[in-house]
Amino acid sequence: MDASVGFLAMFLAMTWRYDFENKSVPDYVDYKAALVFALTTFVVWIALRVHRGIWRFTSLKDIRVLVQAVFLVSIITPLIMFLFINRGAHFPRSVPFIAGPLFFGVLTLIRLIALLYHNGDIRAVFRRKNPNLPHAILLGSEASANDYILDTSRKNMAPTFNIQGIISTDSTFKGRSVRGVPVLGDMSDIKSLCEPFQDDGRQVTLIATQSDLDRSISDKFVRIAASLGLPLVRVQHGAIGELTAFEAADLIGRQAQSHDVTPVRRLVENQTVLVTGAGGSIGSELVRQIFALSPHKLVLLDVSEFNIYNILTEIDPSGRYVADEKLSAYLADIRDVKRLDDIFERERPEIILHAAALKHVPLGEMNPLETLSTNLIGTDNVLDASERFGAKSFTLISTDKAVKPTNIMGASKRLAEILTLTRHAQNENLSTNCVRFGNVLASRGSVIPLFEKQIAAGGPVTVTHKDVERYFMTMPEAAALVLQSAAMNLAHKNDDGAVYVLDMGEPVNIARLARQLIRLRGLVPDRDVKIEYTGLRPGEKLTEVLIGDKEQLNDTPIKGVKRFTGLVVDPKSISRRMDRLIKTIQQRDRAAIRKSIADIIPCYDPNGTLSIKGTLPKD
Repeated sequence: MDASVGFLAMFLAMTWRYDFENKSVPDYVDYKAALVFALTTFVVWIALRVHRGIWRFTSLKDIRVLVQAVFLVSIITPLIMFLFINRGAHFPRSVPFIAGPLFFGVLTLIRLIALLYHNGDIRAVFRRKNPNLPHAILLGSEASANDYILDTSRKNMAPTFNIQGIISTDSTFKGRSVRGVPVLGDMSDIKSLCEPFQDDGRQVTLIATQSDLDRSISDKFVRIAASLGLPLVRVQHGAIGELTAFEAADLIGRQAQSHDVTPVRRLVENQTVLVTGAGGSIGSELVRQIFALSPHKLVLLDVSEFNIYNILTEIDPSGRYVADEKLSAYLADIRDVKRLDDIFERERPEIILHAAALKHVPLGEMNPLETLSTNLIGTDNVLDASERFGAKSFTLISTDKAVKPTNIMGASKRLAEILTLTRHAQNENLSTNCVRFGNVLASRGSVIPLFEKQIAAGGPVTVTHKDVERYFMTMPEAAALVLQSAAMNLAHKNDDGAVYVLDMGEPVNIARLARQLIRLRGLVPDRDVKIEYTGLRPGEKLTEVLIGDKEQLNDTPIKGVKRFTGLVVDPKSISRRMDRLIKTIQQRDRAAIRKSIADIIPCYDPNGTLSIKGTLPKD
């Protein structure tokens, strides 16, 4: 393409030069000169690797190389004409001074048009390198590398790295360049590609330029960075040019869904919203997202003074919203009926998000009656108060451990699900639903904070079993989908109560996750930090499931959310059995508790020595 432009530039230059003297160009000169100019362009382009540049990724370095190349072509062409074609007869010496600038101008214009068309901005052309900055190598596709270079060029700030090259995940442009940065190669030979840039003693940082890496690529990046002893960072999602360290969330391999918040805004608009367990991991994230949508009033309830203090001061540090009665916080135990009645009578909440629960499986096995009292009786109390004081919507936060439960925590949540759906069947004025998902990434009491603490202490990192797998999702995503489900259920309140199941992606092997977390800290598993397998704890499964055998999922308008209904065949019978179970729990009658649970959820198969099936300790 460039050689063709060169041919036209020389032909036009010859024509203009002779037109200036009102003469016609000799036939044997114009085409020969244009052809020599084009062929010379072809050779010089290959020698200087001009053809390796990608137009839509043009940089100042590419323009400088273009100047050098056009200058050489403009010098070499008259020499060839003089030495080999009639000693340059009828070839004016001024023609190269016309053809050269014309050629350069057209080439630059073509590249800038391509750059502007693809990126909408040409400022990145003028990005300059500072050789004194630390080295960095970009990892990702050529397009994402271009976006990162472009974004950092647009920001009015000094660069933080000297970008030495790109290692491509798709190798489409191997051997070429993106905005003057060479594409060094692909992932197959990353170690050898990084080594030359470490010779001067300066540290090389690896920058992952794609914010949507899948799990396999993230694993590979972490493994390579750890083996090379190089720091690894990534482009921060939603922040132009900003970098952040790789975290556990990057190893899960799922991308948070983004949804239209309009249904959720309609759910909370002009409403009083109550969040139980408001200081917990999920509860506090629900509070953040609801508060951002400006409900009529937001009511926080939690049994922990410290937890509710933290979230209250986070969202309202000045106390202005509390003073304006847009926000209130209560210390309360959901097992205390009178306290709940006082709060409901004063606040009259219309939307209830019930996140309060005991969720730790081994502790639940050691304290089964407390777990049942909080997770079942507490839910029953909140449902009773919701009915008595005219609430519109009740949403229970459930768990994948409620499916085919093998521990008392899962059984208590399954019972709470059934109780919640039964209430909707008995009271159509109250829209009830359950939202079921797996582990929430980095929530309190979860495995990742434990692993990070163990790694910081030098190990060992304790994993229950080498084959254990769990589903994970981030807290913001979990809370957002809970709110979307609540809004959707209220919009269909005349339907049966529903259980919403969130798409958790693929399960994550916990042992592999532990190894990758160790590598993220620049350490080598089993050498720097040992991994110990301790065996499954009472009540634990190797793998979790999100749906039962008889649960038929249906699609919903919300991506990542499915639902099923129709679990309660005989609400009155279920209600009587629930009342009987609650009474036996209050009486602490262990034999009756075992019988009542088996009557309601026959599939409950406890595998823990401290479970409800075995000997119950005094708690």
